[in-house]
Amino acid sequence: MMRKALDEEGLGQWLEALLRGPRRVVAPVREGDLVLFRPITSREEILWDEGKSTLPLKEWLFPPTEPVLHYRFWGNEVEVEDPPLEAPETVVLFARPCDAAALGILDAVFASDYEDAFYLTRRRAMTVVGLSCSRPQPECFCAAVGLSPTATQGSDILLTPLDGRYLVEVLTEKGKRLVEENAALFQEAEGLDKERATAAALAQMGEVEPLGEVSRRLSERFESEMWEVVARKCVGCGVCAFLCPTCHCFDIVDEANAFGGCRCKNWDACAFALFTLHASGHNPRPTQAHRYRQRVMHKFAYFPENFGPTMCVGCGRCLVHCPVGMDIYEIVRILAGGGAA
Repeated sequence: MMRKALDEEGLGQWLEALLRGPRRVVAPVREGDLVLFRPITSREEILWDEGKSTLPLKEWLFPPTEPVLHYRFWGNEVEVEDPPLEAPETVVLFARPCDAAALGILDAVFASDYEDAFYLTRRRAMTVVGLSCSRPQPECFCAAVGLSPTATQGSDILLTPLDGRYLVEVLTEKGKRLVEENAALFQEAEGLDKERATAAALAQMGEVEPLGEVSRRLSERFESEMWEVVARKCVGCGVCAFLCPTCHCFDIVDEANAFGGCRCKNWDACAFALFTLHASGHNPRPTQAHRYRQRVMHKFAYFPENFGPTMCVGCGRCLVHCPVGMDIYEIVRILAGGGAA
C-alpha cells in the first residue's frame, strides 16, 4: 500500500483532471430528496459531506433490471442474441467505506460457482475512490460487523480527511494508475495520523456490540419462537433488500409477444411472499417469520459459513427506511444473545 496526501487545492485539481480524462466519473449528487450516485461533468455537482447516499453503489454493477438476452421467433426457429453491455471505464468518487466494503461481498457471489459476465465486466471497469466518514450517522453500526468509518475494504483509493488535508491510501493497481496519472499533485503523507481519525469517528458512533461471531448462536436458535415475535411488525415491503448494499437476490422474467421478447434479470427480495412460491402452490417459507428468519440467517450465518465475512456492512439504511422501524442490529443482538425482543 502506498500513502500520499492531498491538500484542498490539490484535491480540486485532481478532480478536474479526472473529469477531463477518458473515464466516466460517478459521484453522489442530489436528485430531489435523494442522494444518488450519478455521472457528473463538474465537481460542483458533488455532495461532499452528506453522509451515505440514499441508494447504495451496487446499482452501478447490479442494475435493478437488465436484459440478459433478446430472442425473436422465425416460424419454428428462435433467434437469440446477446444484449449490448455498456461498461465504460468508470471512476466512482467518494463511496463511503460501508458501500465500498459491500463490493467484496458482491464479488464473492457473482464470481463463485457461476461467473456473472454482466456484473464482472462492469466491476473490472470500475475504480473506487472511497471517502472515510468523519461524522458517522446515528444509524451506522459498521464497527459491529468488523468494519470502521475508515475501513479500506473494497476501495482502490481511500481518502481520509485529516487536519485540512486528505490522507490518500492507494490500495490496488487500479488506484495506483489513477494516482500516477497526476503524480505531481500528490504530496508525502508526513504527519497524518489515521488512527486518530478512526478513533474520533468511532467515538462519535458510540459503543456497539460486535456481531461478527453470531453465526453458531443464530443457527442454534433456528426453531426459536422468537422469530415469530420479531417478525410480527414486518410488512414484507422489501425496502430493506432494495436499499441494502449487499442484497443480491434476483428473478428472471420473460417480456414477450408473438414475435419475440426479452429475458430480464430483476431485483427481488426474500421478504416477498411470492419469492419462494412453487408452481405447485407450495411455499417453503409460508409466513413472514420464515421469510425474516431467512434474511437474518443469510446475512449473519449462511453467508459467513460459505464466504467468511458477515453479509452486512452496518450502513443502517434498512433501519432508517423501514416503515415499521425494524432494527436488524438490535434483532440480531437479541436473538444471538438469547434475550427477549
